[in-house]
Amino acid sequence: MRKLLNTLYVTMPDAYLARDGENILIKTENEIRFRIPVHNLEGIVCFGFAGASPGLMHLCCERGVALSIRDRFTIICN
Repeated sequence: MRKLLNTLYVTMPDAYLARDGENILIKTENEIRFRIPVHNLEGIVCFGFAGASPGLMHLCCERGVALSIRDRFTIICN
């Protein structure tokens, strides 16, 4: 049986995604705006993307969380 989880949509153009242990952080202007445990997510979709830490990408790979990065005209990473 598959467990249905949530998708996080990040629409802030200057957002930076980072890892803090088993949590995903969204930062803007070096201030933490949002924190969520990775086990609550099935995917992350970023629009107007500023960046993501290698640690966050590794965490998403380990936990099977899809990371999709999109800009105005193209899909950068899916």
